[in-house]
Amino acid sequence: MTDEEIVQAVRWRYRICNYLFRLGAIWILAGAIIRFLATRYDWWNWQGHEIELVGFGIFTAGLAMTFAIYRCPVCDHYLSKYRPDKKRCAHCGANVR
Repeated sequence: MTDEEIVQAVRWRYRICNYLFRLGAIWILAGAIIRFLATRYDWWNWQGHEIELVGFGIFTAGLAMTFAIYRCPVCDHYLSKYRPDKKRCAHCGANVR
C-alpha cells in the first residue's frame, strides 16, 4: 500500500467511529432532555429512558467498532488515540496521518 492509501484508510475508519460516538452522544442527550421535560410537565407519565438506552447502545457499538476497525492497515495493530506519535503506527512505523 502507498502512504496515501494508508492515510485514506485510517481517515475512513476514524470517521466511522467518530460518527457513531457523536450519534450515541446526541441520543443520550436527547433522552436526558426529554426525560427532564417529561418529569417536569407530567407528560403521559413517560420518562424517556428508552431514548437514552438507544443512545447508550449506539455509543457502545461505536466503542466496539473502534476496537474492531480502528487499526493500522499495514500491520493490523490497534491505533490508540492516545499514542505518543500521532503520525505513525507505534508497531510498524507506517505513516497513518
